[in-house]
Amino acid sequence: MMAAALVPLGVGSGAVASAATPPASPCTGAECPSLQPVNIAASQGSLNITQMQLENISATVVDAVSGEPVRGVQVQFYTTGGRLLGAAYTNHSGIAAISAPENLGPGTVQELLAGYDAVLLGDGVHTPASAHGAITVGDDGSLLFSDRGLKKDVIPVDWSR
Repeated sequence: MMAAALVPLGVGSGAVASAATPPASPCTGAECPSLQPVNIAASQGSLNITQMQLENISATVVDAVSGEPVRGVQVQFYTTGGRLLGAAYTNHSGIAAISAPENLGPGTVQELLAGYDAVLLGDGVHTPASAHGAITVGDDGSLLFSDRGLKKDVIPVDWSR
């Protein structure tokens, strides 16, 4: 259930989400280790509309107590509409990154205007956590607009003479 793991942070916040309260564990006693809380931060990604390619989609996962990178955990990346963009495991620096294929499918571009979500599902060792990342849209490097400032990008036009 993805919805149970998502933490709403606001569009383009780049904020860190943490899951400090572990879910109920099916085991009891010494054979069941306590879950380790983590923090996750999503990068600002970009959508190259010329090539229809997602770029710079990544998330960093760190231990909430020590601040050390969490290695080898799977992070899943979703549009805000819930479409899976891809998944990757964190590297030695705690970073998981993907690039999405050119064929994003109908409606995906519109969903990406609201950003994306990076989700770490509970894995029996770490608590679930999620973060929201902004998506900027451009063509080969020139920025057209971002979800962070859509209201600023609207220019009022006076059609009266």
